[in-house]
Amino acid sequence: MASCSRSVATKHAGTVRWIALLGAIASFLVTIPLVTRFDVTTAAMQFEEKLHWIERFKVFYHLGVDGISVWFVLLTAFITVVVVISAWQVITVRVNQYMGAFLILSGLMVGVFCALDGLLFYVFFEATLIPM
Repeated sequence: MASCSRSVATKHAGTVRWIALLGAIASFLVTIPLVTRFDVTTAAMQFEEKLHWIERFKVFYHLGVDGISVWFVLLTAFITVVVVISAWQVITVRVNQYMGAFLILSGLMVGVFCALDGLLFYVFFEATLIPM
């Protein structure tokens, strides 16, 4: 049974690699407007999103970027593409798990750089330990 599931995973490894690459490229392309539309004339947070998360404790789902974090978000998305490409031939065992964990880690790191609420930052930061 184990050899059957291993051959199925190996057979789909190429497809998983392409899906991971397309996801990483899409993530990078989404971050480009953050930089091109970023207003450098203000020190205010930009592209903010603020929703009530835990109202009882006044905790918000509050995301946004400033002049430093916008570059960290872009760099994280770019490095994700580079890592997926560099792992193309190197990762041969458990390709599905590796690519999935790395894409999740990348998304959580973007969350760390965009979090504007202390508890939300903590959740994103600690969650990065899971796929690592």
